Amino acid sequence: MPSQFAFYKSRVDPVRQQALATAYCPIVRGFLLPGMIYYSYITLTHFRDETGLELAILASICFTTVVSYYVMRQHVLASDKLSLQRLELIGLAANLLIYLNVVCYLTIHFEQNKLIYFALMAVVFSTTGITFRGTLLSVGLALVTLYFFASRLPHEILTQYVSIGIATTFASLGMAALLRKAIRRQIDARLLADGLAAKAQRLADTDMLTGVPNRRAVFEKIDYLISQKRPFWIGIFDLDGFKAINDVYGHVIGDDLLCGVVERSANLNLPGVTFGRIGGDEFICIISGSHTAQGIKQFGAKVIEAVSRPYPVGPMELTIGVSAGFTHYPSMATSGAQLYEQGDFALYKAKATRRGQCVLFDTAEDEEMQATIAIERQLREADLESELYLLFQPQYSPCEQRIVGFEALARWKNPTLGLVAPDQFIRAAERSGHIRKVTAILFEKALRILADWPDDISLSFNLSAHDISDHSFILKLLGKIMKSGISPSRIEFEITETAVMTDLAASRSLLEKLRASGCKIALDDFGSGYSSFEYLDQLPLDKVKIDRSFIRKVAHSTTSREIVAAVIGLCRKLDLRCVLEGVETQVEMDFLTELRPDLIQGYLYGKPMPADAVMQRIMEQDQTSTEARNALSA
Repeated sequence: MPSQFAFYKSRVDPVRQQALATAYCPIVRGFLLPGMIYYSYITLTHFRDETGLELAILASICFTTVVSYYVMRQHVLASDKLSLQRLELIGLAANLLIYLNVVCYLTIHFEQNKLIYFALMAVVFSTTGITFRGTLLSVGLALVTLYFFASRLPHEILTQYVSIGIATTFASLGMAALLRKAIRRQIDARLLADGLAAKAQRLADTDMLTGVPNRRAVFEKIDYLISQKRPFWIGIFDLDGFKAINDVYGHVIGDDLLCGVVERSANLNLPGVTFGRIGGDEFICIISGSHTAQGIKQFGAKVIEAVSRPYPVGPMELTIGVSAGFTHYPSMATSGAQLYEQGDFALYKAKATRRGQCVLFDTAEDEEMQATIAIERQLREADLESELYLLFQPQYSPCEQRIVGFEALARWKNPTLGLVAPDQFIRAAERSGHIRKVTAILFEKALRILADWPDDISLSFNLSAHDISDHSFILKLLGKIMKSGISPSRIEFEITETAVMTDLAASRSLLEKLRASGCKIALDDFGSGYSSFEYLDQLPLDKVKIDRSFIRKVAHSTTSREIVAAVIGLCRKLDLRCVLEGVETQVEMDFLTELRPDLIQGYLYGKPMPADAVMQRIMEQDQTSTEARNALSA
């Protein structure tokens, strides 16, 4: 912008205006200090040299100048937020006091040689004027007054003073322009640097895709709130089904979906709530203030409901879900790292229980998390190769009246933790990323044991959600089968509904690879989820295992018996084998026999047993079959 518009720019730009005021304030304060000292001395000389009315006028105007300069310097200019307009008025007032001192003295004691004071005054005004407008006014007043007093002198002397005035005008205004240009350049450079630094800070604190605070900014705010001892909640949200959409429709659609999630969350207009993005499809929010657990649950439900509505994308409507975990400061944790760990654990519980849920971290979760942390530590440090082992539970065929296979059940005995419950260490392994290592170790052991069994005995082996989401890991499993020399038809992989919920398309693709190799696929815990029949249609299945929650009720619930009968009938129509899990008593078996299930698994036909007991059981079964055949032939 041209220099002649500099004042206009400062007037319309509040930031630059304040920067100019900050830069000029030390100059004005520096000018007032010698002014106070000078006029204090002049006041004393007036008491020495003047009497009567002259003394009263000159001494009072000098003393007023000293007091005014002191008040301006020590009080008015001590403020950090002084505006440019106010600073300009203070500068004009300081100049006016100098002007009045000179005018009063020359009016009482006119001395030709002291007219030079007006020229000196103009030079001083050029350096202390805050704006060019104020400088022009002050310098002009001084030089016009010089001409007024010089006009009573002879013409040749007046001409000299006019020349002095003209030279002083150019010198003063030139000095003023150069000084202000230098100051403004410095200010503009600093403002540009500050602007770039602020922009860099915004970029460092903002998620580039969605525009919300990023992980760094969110955790800085968490640390700030903790330092201020202010109570707050944090919530961690994870999108369910986003990865599948992102893989199928591409990153452009995926990015639009993430922006839509942020927009819907922002449109809730919830006071005291800050949303941020941690990364990928994971978001975080900070809820400042005191809120009840019930209020937080309602808040979480609002977010889940808003985010879970369909998103129109061209002619399609895409739907994702969201799960949430919340924790509270200071009742549950006292550091940002602990809060995040607790919120993440609550989120994991929400996703493990059922997608689209909101879980609040409490003392029960804290005990479970501490146990999980201890398990995760041992998973990292333990010799899993020697500590992990398998037990096998028989699968009995009522039609053949013999055991036709076994399900491999993972067990872990750790020197520090002792015997760890399977559901605990499997969940911990999934959460910590050790599950594939666990699966690989157990699968190799299962293959070595299976190699010793008769060819007509099959093995069922469980895969987790992490296992069937990794293409390279599935290929490694197939490689292990080929290396073992065991027929893939003897191996059955069991999956659960929750294992395929995150990315159904990718899971189906990998399961098809397993099935194409000759392995069989079984859907475990059928009926425990909320969309089971969809998986019967979309997944490449060979077998369905009805959840034990139905089996336990068949003895006293007609409804449960009808449900089990309906599922068995459906499996027959779909050419799927059906396994009844959890059959523990003969009473239950009596009710189930008439339904003609394909396989029975439960304590009635055998508890989980070690590998050597399996061989013993198989040998006893073969011996019994041989004796039966001999009896028939006899």
